[in-house]
Amino acid sequence: MSIPAIAAFQFDDKNIEKFATHGLTDRQVDQILDNEFLVVPNRKTGRGSYLLLGTDNGGACIAAPVEPTTDPEVWRPITAWPCKDSEHSYLERAKRRSNEE
Repeated sequence: MSIPAIAAFQFDDKNIEKFATHGLTDRQVDQILDNEFLVVPNRKTGRGSYLLLGTDNGGACIAAPVEPTTDPEVWRPITAWPCKDSEHSYLERAKRRSNEE
């Protein structure tokens, strides 16, 4: 499974409402794409093909499962939440590896 290039998000009332239940806004989720982020295959039990791990412009770690749209570079975040400790650690390790290369 090749990792997709994600250039933009598609938002709608449903996913914006789900972000809000986790204390996040669509603006914060959109900011993931402005910063260094990681795209990993999602768990087989999770909805969404991939999970994005990244930060908003304030440095808060955010996890967002995504699903494809008709445009291969535009993906729809299903929901988003503040990273769990394990997700935050995974992102930080990936950033360190990337900076070492």
